[in-house]
Amino acid sequence: MRGPLIIVVRRRHLLLALLALLAGVVLGALPLVARVRPAAAPVADAISGRIVAIDAGHGGPDPGAIGVSGAREKDITLAIAIKLEQLLRRAAVYTLMTRTGDHDLVQGEHAAHRQREDLQRRAALVNRSGAHVFVSLHANSFPSPVWSGAQTFYLGGEETSRRLAEAIQQSLVAKLGPNRRQARPADLRILRDVEAPAALVEVGFLSNPEEERRLQDPEYQWRVAEAIADGIFAFLAAQYAGEPTSRGRPGGGRGGL
Repeated sequence: MRGPLIIVVRRRHLLLALLALLAGVVLGALPLVARVRPAAAPVADAISGRIVAIDAGHGGPDPGAIGVSGAREKDITLAIAIKLEQLLRRAAVYTLMTRTGDHDLVQGEHAAHRQREDLQRRAALVNRSGAHVFVSLHANSFPSPVWSGAQTFYLGGEETSRRLAEAIQQSLVAKLGPNRRQARPADLRILRDVEAPAALVEVGFLSNPEEERRLQDPEYQWRVAEAIADGIFAFLAAQYAGEPTSRGRPGGGRGGL
């Protein structure tokens, strides 16, 4: 009698161990599931079916700013852009990515002014899409390492773009911690050439060692993406409340070249 009892007990312990392991796997996956949900509960009719163009700044031969430990702006912006796309698509927002990999839009071609040509092609791609919102992601740098904080910019004189930039800035401050920076006007080519309401988001300073470290952390990148998504949701809800959306567009397509 004693032998079989030992076997039963051991089997029971094994079953309990397996159940505990399964529970751990499920609980460990919950944060990832939460990240791919919209961080806010937007007004569905004002948001569903809208088109947001996401521009991961730089790429390919243009690394952008280089952090104090070697982090490259082009890698940071792409990582956040991909996360932002997931959040927007979960809210039934159509997305257009100007790039989805480490490249610019002047691939294998000779261009006398490559960076200018790249920006022009990004703007043309966005304009063809009929986007309702355009967000260009960048990372800041400054000779002094003391500066930090995310900040948004818009084309001066563009009232709708100002409201977009302010909505994103407010969300960045609320979700990423204390930050006295405000949305500011800026005369930038990408903002001039895009027809949709447009905001350029500097997600932080790579010249600040602590902020550079955070910007390389996938968890923090999710927080940045969530803050930008919430700002976009707030803008869309205010801008298009009560206005019907056009349906039947290709769902959530990646428009990167």
